[in-house]
Amino acid sequence: MRAAIFHGPGTPLTIEDRPLPVPGAGEVLVKVCRCGVCGSDVSMTGDAPFTFAPGPIGHEFAGEIVEAGSGVAALKAGRRVACLASIPCGACAGCRNGNPVFCLAPRRGIGGGFGEYVTIPAAGALALPESLSFGDGALIEPMACGLHALRLARLDPGAHVLVLGAGSMALSIIYWARRFRAGRIVVASRSAHRREIAMAMGADAFHSFADDDPADLASLLGDGPDLVAECVGKAGMLGEAVRYVRPQGTVVSLGMCQKTEPVMPAMLTFKEVRLLFPVAYSVEEFAETARAFDADGVHPEMMVSDVIGLDALPRVLEDMRNGTHAGLKVHVDPGRR
Repeated sequence: MRAAIFHGPGTPLTIEDRPLPVPGAGEVLVKVCRCGVCGSDVSMTGDAPFTFAPGPIGHEFAGEIVEAGSGVAALKAGRRVACLASIPCGACAGCRNGNPVFCLAPRRGIGGGFGEYVTIPAAGALALPESLSFGDGALIEPMACGLHALRLARLDPGAHVLVLGAGSMALSIIYWARRFRAGRIVVASRSAHRREIAMAMGADAFHSFADDDPADLASLLGDGPDLVAECVGKAGMLGEAVRYVRPQGTVVSLGMCQKTEPVMPAMLTFKEVRLLFPVAYSVEEFAETARAFDADGVHPEMMVSDVIGLDALPRVLEDMRNGTHAGLKVHVDPGRR
């Protein structure tokens, strides 16, 4: 089988032939049909403080079970599934405290979705509802991150929200903020071409930093948003989020900037800002995301701008790293030649 392999910072991603994995006890072998390219796939394969361990990568994926290992009764060959990026052990302090994202001994780490086949613990395979495509299934993982962020922020019904950025994480926040019955949802981004998709996901207004008058954004924000979601991930944006949020408001940082961030603590103090840095999601939030896709008929696959094969992935990652890729969410179909 073919798979994308990361060899370490400063080295190009390679597409290699690897042995077909064999599912062990309690595992399933999944034929990967779609895997999304995450912002972390770009930043954590580059020259950054935090990088992936060398090996197969890709963690936003869905596919079809082709073989089940011993002891697996509930999942049969042919079942379509979405796959969790990491499978908690269920026994450590993080799991016992209801925070499996902080599992000390996960049964599987991030990686493997950018390959034709991957083995995962059966506990990490969620059966897809019939209404969802593989493209929808590969969006459950990133969309669950937005659900976790707003749940952590305790977003109240009627609260006004400003989303900085218009990438897939920003769209996840818009999607869930609307379902949390938020008040006005304003999106501010340099990517004016993403206005239509942001509005389709539930935004009330879109401000283009490149084209619109700054006074227009001030008018849209009124007395200031109750919550600002920073989804850009570039140095300086966290400070901008703090500047925009109302006194005693909440800033949620989702951009995962890997550069030193110049934030003035006094500004947070004088405004009594609550600053949160959510990470990932719980197993239940992953399942809840799938149920939401199935129930409300808004399938986020509209976010996907490109579907590519494995051979195109190294170049697309470099284009995204250099800022020359104009698309939105890129999905990889490992079987495409």
